[in-house]
Amino acid sequence: MINICKPLKTLILVLFLSTTALSAQEKPLNIRYGWNSIRDTVYNRTYTLTGALNPGASVSVNGASVKVYDTGSFGWKGELSEGKNQIVVRASKGSISLTDTINIFYAITDIRDQKTLQMPPEKKDTSLYVVTKKGAFFNYSNGSDRLGGAKVCFICEDIPLEVVQQYGELYKVKVSANRYFYIPAEYTSPAQAKPSDSHTGSWFVKNMGEYDRVSIPLAGKHPYTFSHSLAPLGVIVDIYGVQCNTNWMTQHIPLEMIDYVDFQQVEYDIYRAIIKLKGYSWGTKIKYEGNNLVIDIMHAPERLSLKGMVIGVDAGHGGPSSSGAVSICGMKEKDLNLDMAYILKKELEKRGATVILSRKDDSAVSMGERKQIFLDNGINLLVSIHCNAGGNPFTTGGASTYYKYIHNRKLAELILKRALELDGVYEYALVGNFNFSLNGSMEYPNVLVETQFLSNFEDEERIADPTFRHKYMKKVVQGIEDYLKLYKKDAF
Repeated sequence: MINICKPLKTLILVLFLSTTALSAQEKPLNIRYGWNSIRDTVYNRTYTLTGALNPGASVSVNGASVKVYDTGSFGWKGELSEGKNQIVVRASKGSISLTDTINIFYAITDIRDQKTLQMPPEKKDTSLYVVTKKGAFFNYSNGSDRLGGAKVCFICEDIPLEVVQQYGELYKVKVSANRYFYIPAEYTSPAQAKPSDSHTGSWFVKNMGEYDRVSIPLAGKHPYTFSHSLAPLGVIVDIYGVQCNTNWMTQHIPLEMIDYVDFQQVEYDIYRAIIKLKGYSWGTKIKYEGNNLVIDIMHAPERLSLKGMVIGVDAGHGGPSSSGAVSICGMKEKDLNLDMAYILKKELEKRGATVILSRKDDSAVSMGERKQIFLDNGINLLVSIHCNAGGNPFTTGGASTYYKYIHNRKLAELILKRALELDGVYEYALVGNFNFSLNGSMEYPNVLVETQFLSNFEDEERIADPTFRHKYMKKVVQGIEDYLKLYKKDAF
């Protein structure tokens, strides 16, 4: 996933036979233990051992036989006694056998809890002016996790901002008298002038062929945030540091996606543009043309079928420094993702779609580069393919899909429902407001598909099977087709 599993810590136990030579069919037994299995000290009574060895071998742990999966992976869970514990692993295949003893110390009190907690980045008051760079985005707070802070939305470049505090590499910026956001310092450049308030002008609204355009004149570029509303269907754009002087709103009819437009002055320096839609949003593009804030509401593709559509397919991770999760038996997520991306590409092309890949081989492609590839090729929809990892290898598993903005929930839900039709596949979750960078694209419907957990024995066994991967990608295609049918059914 995006939940990146650490590489397996490999412990290779080789059996040397001193008196007889191995036959051509018999190979030395090698055991690779899971990265989190071989530890000197643990702080939980329940201990889980995972490992992998030659497929077809048999394994027992502390005298109890354990299941060896087709991948060669095995696992054992047991209760420890306080103090020293010995875990005895015996493996055999044919005439070859080996025995290994693992020493684990169980401490009831976790000495790590007694250490000083890591302090958050130092807060510094400052007086600094910056402008945004390409790829900039706002965060709601200075909190963070492995995917960074919770994003509000991406914003345009060259927008002036006032920095009032700094938390490490994160700026707290003042966008209006009472509103603040956070932005990574790397997405800003120094500026000289303080941002100034301005008035709005009169709107221009017109069907431009592939989109309905809303253009709002301002005296300068101002920060903004956007959101989607489902009841009623609409797009909401808040513009900061702006006061209303809109005296008319010129609307050229007929409009395809927009039902009507309106505005509110929600605070004396926050101006809200309200765009009521006739139907489900396909995508939104926001940019500045000069000092005009331009909001393009994308029309749905001419034919609501895969034939003629341009689909973006993203194979997660890639390159020497981003393998993604590594399975119990040693499969790398990046390799599985790429394989499934090509399967999905082939299945989509059979139905007449054009497919744009973010990466075609084991190369490192940044999130910004991936997004630009898709924008440059004018994709209509995006699917990002991943494998999941984490949690208990016996119980944590299943299929899941992820979206950030609420209008993409239905796409994620329909693909997940199709995946659950596969034999043995069960639900992990449908996850919303997900902080993955590609889910933050608002220009087209998008979804992240987490196929199976590489850290789960049964999921790993399934995803290792090329036939299963092919069946899974066919279900993804069916989910997309379900989405297109639903969109057509609910069309205005």
